[in-house]
Amino acid sequence: MQKLVSVVGTTASGKSDLGIVLANRFNGEIVSCDSRQVFKGLDLGTGKVTKEEQQMAVHHLLDIVEPNGYFCVSEYQKLAYNAINDILARGKRPFLVGGTGLYSRAVTEGFNMGEEDDDPALREQINALSHEQVKERLVALGEDVPDGISPRHLARRLEKAIKGVGHKQSVPLYDVMQLVLVFPREVLYARIEERLDKRLKMGMVEEIENLKKAGATSAFLEGLGLEYRYTNRYLEGVYTYEDYRAELLKEIRHFAKRQITWFKKEKNAVWLDMTGDYEAQAIKLCEEFYNK
Repeated sequence: MQKLVSVVGTTASGKSDLGIVLANRFNGEIVSCDSRQVFKGLDLGTGKVTKEEQQMAVHHLLDIVEPNGYFCVSEYQKLAYNAINDILARGKRPFLVGGTGLYSRAVTEGFNMGEEDDDPALREQINALSHEQVKERLVALGEDVPDGISPRHLARRLEKAIKGVGHKQSVPLYDVMQLVLVFPREVLYARIEERLDKRLKMGMVEEIENLKKAGATSAFLEGLGLEYRYTNRYLEGVYTYEDYRAELLKEIRHFAKRQITWFKKEKNAVWLDMTGDYEAQAIKLCEEFYNK
Protein backbone atom coordinates (compact mmCIF):
# COMPACT_ATOMS: atom_id res chain seq x y z
CA MET A 1 0.00 0.00 0.00
CA GLN A 2 1.13 3.54 -0.74
CA LYS A 3 1.93 5.69 2.27
CA LEU A 4 -0.15 8.66 3.38
CA VAL A 5 0.63 11.07 6.23
CA SER A 6 -2.37 12.77 7.78
CA VAL A 7 -1.92 15.90 9.91
CA VAL A 8 -4.92 16.50 12.15
CA GLY A 9 -5.59 18.44 15.32
CA THR A 10 -7.69 21.10 16.95
CA THR A 11 -8.42 24.52 15.62
CA ALA A 12 -5.51 26.95 16.14
CA SER A 13 -2.98 24.14 16.53
CA GLY A 14 -0.74 24.98 13.57
CA LYS A 15 -1.73 22.13 11.24
CA SER A 16 -1.35 24.22 8.09
CA ASP A 17 2.12 25.42 9.03
CA LEU A 18 3.31 21.91 9.85
CA GLY A 19 1.82 20.59 6.63
CA ILE A 20 3.84 23.10 4.61
CA VAL A 21 7.03 22.21 6.50
CA LEU A 22 6.54 18.49 5.84
CA ALA A 23 5.55 18.95 2.20
CA ASN A 24 8.69 20.96 1.55
CA ARG A 25 10.89 18.52 3.43
CA PHE A 26 9.59 15.38 1.74
CA ASN A 27 8.79 16.52 -1.81
CA GLY A 28 5.11 16.53 -1.07
CA GLU A 29 1.83 18.25 -1.82
CA ILE A 30 -1.03 19.03 0.54
CA VAL A 31 -4.59 17.79 0.26
CA SER A 32 -6.76 20.07 2.37
CA CYS A 33 -9.09 18.27 4.77
CA ASP A 34 -11.44 21.05 5.84
CA SER A 35 -15.18 21.02 5.19
CA ARG A 36 -15.39 24.81 4.92
CA GLN A 37 -12.23 25.65 3.01
CA VAL A 38 -13.65 23.96 -0.07
CA PHE A 39 -15.88 27.03 -0.47
CA LYS A 40 -14.71 30.08 -2.38
CA GLY A 41 -14.45 33.30 -0.40
CA LEU A 42 -14.38 31.65 3.01
CA ASP A 43 -10.87 32.72 3.92
CA LEU A 44 -10.38 34.48 7.25
CA GLY A 45 -13.23 32.66 8.94
CA THR A 46 -11.80 29.24 8.04
CA GLY A 47 -8.13 30.03 8.57
CA LYS A 48 -7.48 29.15 4.94
CA VAL A 49 -3.83 29.33 3.92
CA THR A 50 -3.04 32.60 2.19
CA LYS A 51 -2.09 32.89 -1.48
CA GLU A 52 1.51 33.40 -0.33
CA GLU A 53 1.42 30.20 1.73
CA GLN A 54 -0.09 28.33 -1.20
CA GLN A 55 3.00 29.33 -3.18
CA MET A 56 5.17 27.61 -0.55
CA ALA A 57 3.55 24.20 -1.20
CA VAL A 58 0.98 22.92 -3.68
CA HIS A 59 -2.49 22.70 -2.08
CA HIS A 60 -5.47 20.72 -3.38
CA LEU A 61 -9.22 20.97 -2.63
CA LEU A 62 -9.32 24.66 -1.74
CA ASP A 63 -11.89 27.02 -3.31
CA ILE A 64 -13.69 24.39 -5.37
CA VAL A 65 -17.34 25.10 -4.45
CA GLU A 66 -19.38 28.30 -4.74
CA PRO A 67 -21.08 29.68 -1.60
CA ASN A 68 -24.56 28.19 -1.10
CA GLY A 69 -23.35 25.09 -2.94
CA TYR A 70 -23.83 21.60 -1.56
CA PHE A 71 -20.82 19.50 -0.61
CA CYS A 72 -20.65 16.35 1.49
CA VAL A 73 -18.21 13.79 2.82
CA SER A 74 -18.72 11.33 -0.06
CA GLU A 75 -17.88 14.05 -2.58
CA TYR A 76 -14.86 15.02 -0.53
CA GLN A 77 -13.65 11.42 -0.32
CA LYS A 78 -13.85 11.00 -4.09
CA LEU A 79 -11.93 14.22 -4.78
CA ALA A 80 -9.37 13.48 -2.06
CA TYR A 81 -8.70 10.01 -3.50
CA ASN A 82 -8.22 11.55 -6.95
CA ALA A 83 -5.80 14.18 -5.60
CA ILE A 84 -3.82 11.70 -3.50
CA ASN A 85 -3.51 9.19 -6.33
CA ASP A 86 -2.42 11.93 -8.73
CA ILE A 87 0.26 13.10 -6.31
CA LEU A 88 1.53 9.54 -5.86
CA ALA A 89 1.50 8.90 -9.61
CA ARG A 90 3.81 11.88 -10.09
CA GLY A 91 6.31 10.46 -7.60
CA LYS A 92 5.47 12.90 -4.81
CA ARG A 93 4.18 12.38 -1.29
CA PRO A 94 0.66 13.37 -0.24
CA PHE A 95 -0.10 15.05 3.08
CA LEU A 96 -3.72 15.13 4.20
CA VAL A 97 -3.96 18.26 6.37
CA GLY A 98 -6.96 19.65 8.25
CA GLY A 99 -9.25 19.48 11.22
CA THR A 100 -12.48 18.00 9.83
CA GLY A 101 -12.36 14.64 11.53
CA LEU A 102 -15.11 12.98 9.52
CA TYR A 103 -13.48 13.94 6.21
CA SER A 104 -10.09 12.70 7.41
CA ARG A 105 -11.47 9.42 8.65
CA ALA A 106 -13.41 8.83 5.42
CA VAL A 107 -10.07 8.83 3.59
CA THR A 108 -7.72 7.26 6.13
CA GLU A 109 -10.11 4.43 7.02
CA GLY A 110 -11.58 4.11 3.53
CA PHE A 111 -15.28 4.45 4.25
CA ASN A 112 -17.48 2.57 1.79
CA MET A 113 -19.93 5.35 1.11
CA GLY A 114 -22.27 3.23 -1.00
CA GLU A 115 -24.41 4.31 -3.93
CA GLU A 116 -27.38 6.64 -3.59
CA ASP A 117 -29.84 8.61 -5.64
CA ASP A 118 -30.11 12.34 -5.15
CA ASP A 119 -33.32 13.33 -3.37
CA PRO A 120 -33.71 17.13 -3.24
CA ALA A 121 -37.13 16.91 -1.56
CA LEU A 122 -35.81 14.81 1.31
CA ARG A 123 -32.81 17.11 1.68
CA GLU A 124 -35.06 20.15 1.85
CA GLN A 125 -37.17 18.50 4.57
CA ILE A 126 -34.07 17.71 6.62
CA ASN A 127 -32.65 21.20 6.18
CA ALA A 128 -35.85 22.60 7.67
CA LEU A 129 -35.23 20.70 10.92
CA SER A 130 -33.40 22.20 13.88
CA HIS A 131 -30.05 20.77 14.94
CA GLU A 132 -31.69 19.09 17.94
CA GLN A 133 -34.44 17.59 15.77
CA VAL A 134 -31.82 16.10 13.46
CA LYS A 135 -30.09 14.53 16.47
CA GLU A 136 -33.39 13.11 17.73
CA ARG A 137 -34.20 11.56 14.34
CA LEU A 138 -30.75 9.96 14.16
CA VAL A 139 -31.06 8.47 17.64
CA ALA A 140 -34.51 7.14 16.76
CA LEU A 141 -32.98 5.40 13.73
CA GLY A 142 -30.33 3.80 15.95
CA GLU A 143 -27.51 5.94 14.58
CA ASP A 144 -24.59 7.39 16.57
CA VAL A 145 -24.37 11.15 17.02
CA PRO A 146 -20.60 11.72 17.26
CA ASP A 147 -18.95 14.72 18.87
CA GLY A 148 -17.24 17.28 16.67
CA ILE A 149 -19.60 16.96 13.71
CA SER A 150 -21.09 20.10 12.18
CA PRO A 151 -24.85 20.62 11.74
CA ARG A 152 -24.41 20.34 7.98
CA HIS A 153 -22.67 16.96 8.24
CA LEU A 154 -25.16 15.75 10.82
CA ALA A 155 -28.00 16.57 8.43
CA ARG A 156 -26.19 14.64 5.70
CA ARG A 157 -25.83 11.67 8.05
CA LEU A 158 -29.57 11.71 8.68
CA GLU A 159 -30.27 11.79 4.94
CA LYS A 160 -28.04 8.74 4.41
CA ALA A 161 -29.60 6.94 7.39
CA ILE A 162 -33.12 7.48 6.05
CA LYS A 163 -32.06 6.12 2.66
CA GLY A 164 -30.31 3.18 4.28
CA VAL A 165 -26.96 4.25 2.91
CA GLY A 166 -23.97 4.04 5.22
CA HIS A 167 -20.30 3.31 5.48
CA LYS A 168 -20.40 0.22 7.70
CA GLN A 169 -17.59 -1.53 5.82
CA SER A 170 -14.30 0.32 5.54
CA VAL A 171 -11.56 -0.53 3.06
CA PRO A 172 -8.39 1.51 3.68
CA LEU A 173 -6.59 2.36 0.45
CA TYR A 174 -3.37 3.64 2.03
CA ASP A 175 -0.85 2.85 4.73
CA VAL A 176 -1.57 5.78 7.03
CA MET A 177 0.27 7.55 9.82
CA GLN A 178 -1.66 10.30 11.57
CA LEU A 179 0.11 13.12 13.37
CA VAL A 180 -2.13 14.78 15.96
CA LEU A 181 -1.55 18.35 17.15
CA VAL A 182 -3.20 19.24 20.47
CA PHE A 183 -1.73 21.89 22.75
CA PRO A 184 -2.30 21.79 26.52
CA ARG A 185 -5.69 23.34 27.22
CA GLU A 186 -4.51 26.65 28.68
CA VAL A 187 -2.13 27.17 25.76
CA LEU A 188 -4.79 26.13 23.25
CA TYR A 189 -7.36 28.54 24.68
CA ALA A 190 -4.87 31.40 24.56
CA ARG A 191 -4.02 30.57 20.94
CA ILE A 192 -7.72 30.45 20.04
CA GLU A 193 -8.38 33.88 21.54
CA GLU A 194 -5.28 35.40 19.95
CA ARG A 195 -6.22 34.02 16.55
CA LEU A 196 -9.83 35.16 16.81
CA ASP A 197 -8.78 38.72 17.63
CA LYS A 198 -6.29 38.66 14.77
CA ARG A 199 -8.99 37.55 12.34
CA LEU A 200 -11.38 40.22 13.56
CA LYS A 201 -8.70 42.86 13.16
CA MET A 202 -7.93 41.62 9.63
CA GLY A 203 -11.57 42.03 8.60
CA MET A 204 -13.40 38.75 9.21
CA VAL A 205 -16.71 40.51 9.85
CA GLU A 206 -16.34 42.54 6.66
CA GLU A 207 -15.47 39.39 4.69
CA ILE A 208 -18.65 37.66 5.83
CA GLU A 209 -20.70 40.83 5.29
CA ASN A 210 -19.43 40.87 1.69
CA LEU A 211 -20.38 37.21 1.28
CA LYS A 212 -23.93 38.10 2.34
CA LYS A 213 -24.02 41.02 -0.07
CA ALA A 214 -22.86 38.69 -2.85
CA GLY A 215 -25.74 36.31 -2.16
CA ALA A 216 -24.59 33.90 0.56
CA THR A 217 -27.77 32.99 2.41
CA SER A 218 -28.26 33.05 6.15
CA ALA A 219 -29.07 29.33 6.02
CA PHE A 220 -25.75 28.62 4.32
CA LEU A 221 -23.79 30.71 6.84
CA GLU A 222 -25.65 29.18 9.79
CA GLY A 223 -24.88 25.69 8.49
CA LEU A 224 -21.16 26.46 8.42
CA GLY A 225 -21.17 26.99 12.17
CA LEU A 226 -18.84 28.94 14.46
CA GLU A 227 -17.37 32.05 12.80
CA TYR A 228 -20.01 32.16 10.07
CA ARG A 229 -23.01 31.41 12.26
CA TYR A 230 -22.17 33.93 14.96
CA THR A 231 -20.94 36.63 12.61
CA ASN A 232 -24.14 36.27 10.60
CA ARG A 233 -26.16 36.67 13.78
CA TYR A 234 -24.14 39.73 14.75
CA LEU A 235 -24.72 41.27 11.33
CA GLU A 236 -28.43 40.57 11.70
CA GLY A 237 -28.51 42.38 15.04
CA VAL A 238 -28.85 39.38 17.35
CA TYR A 239 -25.72 40.31 19.34
CA THR A 240 -23.82 43.41 20.30
CA TYR A 241 -20.20 43.26 19.18
CA GLU A 242 -19.00 42.46 22.71
CA ASP A 243 -21.53 39.65 23.16
CA TYR A 244 -20.78 38.35 19.67
CA ARG A 245 -17.05 38.07 20.35
CA ALA A 246 -17.61 36.47 23.78
CA GLU A 247 -20.13 33.93 22.47
CA LEU A 248 -18.00 33.02 19.46
CA LEU A 249 -14.89 32.59 21.60
CA LYS A 250 -16.79 30.28 23.95
CA GLU A 251 -18.14 28.18 21.09
CA ILE A 252 -14.73 27.83 19.40
CA ARG A 253 -13.32 26.56 22.68
CA HIS A 254 -16.17 24.06 23.01
CA PHE A 255 -15.53 22.95 19.44
CA ALA A 256 -11.85 22.36 20.21
CA LYS A 257 -12.85 20.13 23.13
CA ARG A 258 -15.09 18.08 20.84
CA GLN A 259 -12.24 17.78 18.34
CA ILE A 260 -9.96 16.39 21.06
CA THR A 261 -12.57 13.77 21.93
CA TRP A 262 -12.83 12.82 18.25
CA PHE A 263 -9.08 12.56 17.66
CA LYS A 264 -8.62 10.34 20.72
CA LYS A 265 -10.45 7.67 18.71
CA GLU A 266 -8.25 7.93 15.62
CA LYS A 267 -6.34 4.90 14.37
CA ASN A 268 -2.61 4.88 13.60
CA ALA A 269 -2.31 8.17 15.47
CA VAL A 270 0.80 9.67 17.03
CA TRP A 271 0.19 12.59 19.37
CA LEU A 272 3.02 15.07 18.98
CA ASP A 273 4.66 16.55 22.06
CA MET A 274 3.46 20.13 21.72
CA THR A 275 5.57 21.26 24.67
CA GLY A 276 8.76 20.51 22.72
CA ASP A 277 10.04 20.80 19.16
CA TYR A 278 7.08 19.10 17.56
CA GLU A 279 8.15 20.01 14.02
CA ALA A 280 11.42 18.12 14.47
CA GLN A 281 9.51 15.24 16.02
CA ALA A 282 7.10 15.15 13.06
CA ILE A 283 9.98 15.15 10.57
CA LYS A 284 11.66 12.24 12.37
CA LEU A 285 8.40 10.28 12.51
CA CYS A 286 7.87 10.80 8.78
CA GLU A 287 11.42 9.67 7.98
CA GLU A 288 10.87 6.48 9.99
CA PHE A 289 7.46 5.92 8.41
CA TYR A 290 8.72 6.30 4.84
CA ASN A 291 11.72 4.06 5.51
CA LYS A 292 9.68 1.36 7.23
